[in-house]
Amino acid sequence: MSGIVGVFDRAGGAVGPVDVESMLESLAHRGPDGSGQWCDERVGFGHQLLAATPQATTQPYDDDGLIVTADVRLDNRSELVETLSITNASSQVPDCKLLCSAYRRWGPQCVDRLVGAFAFAIWDADRRQLFCARDHVGVKPIYYHRSATTFAFSTELKGLLALPTVDDTLDERKVGDFLTGRLEDERLSFYESITRLPPAHAMTVDADGVEQWQYWSLDPSRTITLASDGAYERRFRDLLEQAVRCRLRTAGEVGAELSGGLDSSAVTVLARELLPAEQPLQTFSNVYDDAPSSDEREYIQLVTQRDGIVPHYVTLDRRGSLADASTYLSYYDKPPHNTLHFSVWEQSNRAAEAGVDVVLNGVFGDSASNYGLGVIPQLFRTGRWRHMWLELRAMGEVFQTPPHHLFVRHALLPLVPESVRRHYRNRRGRPILEANANPTLDPDFVDRIDLRSRYKRLSGPDSVRVSSTDRLRQYYSLSSGRHAANFETIDLRYGAVGIEPRSPFADKRLLEFSLAMAPTQQFADGWTRAIVRRSLEDLLPEPIRTRPWKTMMDEAFWNALALEDDRLQDLVADPGPLARYLDADELRVAYERFDADPSSRDARALWRALSLSTWVEARSPRQPTRSMPSSP
Repeated sequence: MSGIVGVFDRAGGAVGPVDVESMLESLAHRGPDGSGQWCDERVGFGHQLLAATPQATTQPYDDDGLIVTADVRLDNRSELVETLSITNASSQVPDCKLLCSAYRRWGPQCVDRLVGAFAFAIWDADRRQLFCARDHVGVKPIYYHRSATTFAFSTELKGLLALPTVDDTLDERKVGDFLTGRLEDERLSFYESITRLPPAHAMTVDADGVEQWQYWSLDPSRTITLASDGAYERRFRDLLEQAVRCRLRTAGEVGAELSGGLDSSAVTVLARELLPAEQPLQTFSNVYDDAPSSDEREYIQLVTQRDGIVPHYVTLDRRGSLADASTYLSYYDKPPHNTLHFSVWEQSNRAAEAGVDVVLNGVFGDSASNYGLGVIPQLFRTGRWRHMWLELRAMGEVFQTPPHHLFVRHALLPLVPESVRRHYRNRRGRPILEANANPTLDPDFVDRIDLRSRYKRLSGPDSVRVSSTDRLRQYYSLSSGRHAANFETIDLRYGAVGIEPRSPFADKRLLEFSLAMAPTQQFADGWTRAIVRRSLEDLLPEPIRTRPWKTMMDEAFWNALALEDDRLQDLVADPGPLARYLDADELRVAYERFDADPSSRDARALWRALSLSTWVEARSPRQPTRSMPSSP
């Protein structure tokens, strides 16, 4: 993951190299293969290069007056080369050059023609205009600060915080979202003065102002009808292979995160098929001796026993939730939300030690290949009860669960309106915020930021549960802002160690097909995610292909959190800065409950408090700022 930074003085003042240099220095870890900057009166760009593709080149890149700084991997290179009539050594044309050529042909609408992972900025001197864009699902991040006179952007928050005019006051709304596990807001950052550019958005900036728009979205009304189940399987397989192949474009070594689940196993076996036989594929898997219910070695080894795979096992016993926090927090601009962050951080470091340049993962797989369970209430609601009962009986055999239990859970409960659910919870004295999210919140804080309304809004529309089709359910899942938040944390984690993570299931073309296919391809004969299981029948080990359940990671999480008992006790005794957000008495009660009988709700509340507290204490002190009021 390369790093990009830039400053544009919209009022016509000069941008000096000092500001760009300070921004670049804060992102030095992202530039193992070179660093560059460019300044021209009102505008300054910087770039830290991670040469993750054979065509990567030093930037900022000057293309006859168009200046670009980009963290980019274009997956439709051949299509762009042909459309743009690029003939000279087209296979070696840098992706940033293709960006400039596309912009020169189509202007800001060029982003409609791009496929891949990207965050970039182009300075158009003729128009005196800055153009920025982020890819369709938000794999590559871009943050920006806007004041009355200045616009600045960066791959990481710290690039903007390096500017003395950018205020570092925390945004309490984001703190509330974090403490309740709501990651859906795609714009807020942890700082009031810094905004995230959402996925599939672009913007132009000039002296007159800022214009921002969404250039792409999935269409839940679009359908694709093919002749047979086999045709769906072949098309899905072709698209997934294409997605993996595009993400194997590198001059270096390839690795893969491998958990033994359906998604990471699918990506790994396809990558092994597509790589040259003489090129090894290194896999990285987290394992737990002291948490057997969270250990997946029996499945992992079914994949790694194949020729050409070099497995690495990361043993994580006796590692606390904040293991190595002093190191990773020096790179992070926000508290990690993943309850198993300690494990994936160690996995990233092991990949770096092994010398890989690119790591594939199965992220987004659950949404890209939907579970399809919305089919059941849809069959029930439309009177197709025989079909529904046949599916429930088949599902009961797959999941070893009585069909009438499945009927209540998957046919009846989804049809209960949220208003009825809310009334039931309130009658039992269990408001949703405390019951579902976090019992330790300070009531004054909840009221101060109107957290109840935020939580309800970010939880999604009631119609998703009650009257929606399965396709609409998948649409909301694919469109959730949680994905961008996850990708941003993955970017920080691998950016810290000089590796580019790549997610085949996040491929735009695959997502569009998956959403448009018949829902009965997603759920069939009692099997969830049926299209993945069928389309990879020849490659996936049978015990993995027919796994009905995910491995629960609670035991590994609880063990790791329990190892932080000293820190937890200190936090309970003195919440410090978190006293603005948490009720000290409720925090103590949650700790006592967890200590006596661990539960997911209390464990997550304690982890979030501990993660936030540790990050707040690790933040570098700032001098009083000279900021202008920022604009959204």
